[in-house]
Amino acid sequence: MSTTAQVDTDAPPPAPDPGALSARRAVGLVAGREINSRMRTKSFVLSTLGLVVALGVYTLIILFSKEGPAKVGVDRDAAALRPMLTAVADRATDVDFEFVTIDGEGEGGDRAEKLLRDGDVAAVISGDTAGPTMTVERETDPDLLAVVNAAVAEERTTRELEREGVDPVDFAQRVASSATQTRALEPSGNSAAEQFALILSSTGLLYFFFIVYGIMLAQGVVEEKTSRVVELLLSSIRPWQLLAGKLIGVAVVGVTQLVLLGGAAVVLAEGTGAISLPTAVAGTLVTMGVWFLLGFFLFAAMLAAAAARVSRQEDLQAVVQPVMVLITTPFVLGIALLSKNAHDPVIEWLSLVPPLSPILMPARMLLGIAPAWQVAVSLVLAVAALAGLTRIAGRMYANSVLRSGSRVPLAESLRLR
Repeated sequence: MSTTAQVDTDAPPPAPDPGALSARRAVGLVAGREINSRMRTKSFVLSTLGLVVALGVYTLIILFSKEGPAKVGVDRDAAALRPMLTAVADRATDVDFEFVTIDGEGEGGDRAEKLLRDGDVAAVISGDTAGPTMTVERETDPDLLAVVNAAVAEERTTRELEREGVDPVDFAQRVASSATQTRALEPSGNSAAEQFALILSSTGLLYFFFIVYGIMLAQGVVEEKTSRVVELLLSSIRPWQLLAGKLIGVAVVGVTQLVLLGGAAVVLAEGTGAISLPTAVAGTLVTMGVWFLLGFFLFAAMLAAAAARVSRQEDLQAVVQPVMVLITTPFVLGIALLSKNAHDPVIEWLSLVPPLSPILMPARMLLGIAPAWQVAVSLVLAVAALAGLTRIAGRMYANSVLRSGSRVPLAESLRLR
C-alpha cells in the first residue's frame, strides 16, 4: 500500500541554517551560477552573433545605398562658370553636385545629349556665362537650378564690380560681415531624421533588453519551481538571497551583451564612416548601461515576483502581463511624444517618474534636451522606487516560491509573515 506525501502549501519556507553561508557568499554563488549557465548556452552565443551580423548587414546597406555626388556637365562655352558653381555648391550643406567639363560635340552627333540619356550626367550647362542654358533629360532638379542661378548671379556681380574698380573679395567680406546672426536657445546637432533614429534606437534597445532578459528571468523562476530545484536551494540560503543573486546574474549577462553590441556598433561606425556617432560616444554607452541596470532591476524584480506565484510555464503570461504593460508604455510614449515634440512638458515630467524614466530619460539625454537637474531627479526617484519595489518583490517571492499547485493569490503573496 503506497502513501502520497501531502504538501502544505500555506506553510512558510523552511528557514536555512544562518551559519551555513554569509549573505554576500550566497548571493555571489547564485549570481555566478546564473552567469555561467546563461553565457554558455547556444541561445546567448547565437543571439549575440546574430545581432552583430544584423548590425553589419545594416551598415553595408547604408554604405551601398549612399550615392555619390550627382555629376553635372559644363561645356567649353560655359567652362568659366565652373569654379563659381563649385563654390556655391560647397557652401550649400544639403546638396551634393560635382561639376565636370565636357565636350558638347562628339562623333556621331550631340555628345551632351548622349551623356544625359545614358545617365552619365544629371544635367548639362552650356552657353554664355551671363545667361547659360541647363539641359536635363526630363525634370529639372530645383536644388541644382538654385545653385546655377546663384552662381550666375555671383559671377555677374563679380564682373560688374571689377568693371567699376571695386575689389570683389573685399566687397564680399564686407557684405558677409553684415549678415544676420542666429542664436538657438537649445542648439541641436541632429536633423529631424537623426533625432527620430536616436529616439527609436535608444528606447527600442532598452525595451528589447528589458523584455528579453526580464522574461528570461521569469521563465527561470518557474522552471526552478517545476523541477523542485528551488527547494534544494532554499535549504541553504534565504529567499531574498536567491532572488538577489538571480537578478545580479541575469543583469551581468544582459550588460555583457549590451556592451558587446555597443562596441560592435562603434567599431562598424568608426571603421566604415557609415553612421555619424555622438561626440561623447563612451559617455553615451555608459549612460545606456546605467539606465539599463536601473530599469532591469526595477522590472525584473517585479517579473520574478510575479512568476513565483505560478508553477507552470503556461500560467506565466497571465501574471507577468501587468509588468509588461509597464515596460511597453514608456516605449510607446517615447516614440509617439518625443518624435512629435521633444520639448513637450508632458514628456518632460513623465521622464522623471519611474517606471517610465528608465526608457524616456535616456532618449531625452541622447537628444541633448534633458537638463542636469532633471537627470539627477529621475535617478534619485528611480533608485528610491527600486529600493521600495525590491522589498515588495522580495516578500512576494519569499511567500510564493515554495508553494506549488494553483496560482498564489496576490494578497497571499503580499502578506507579512
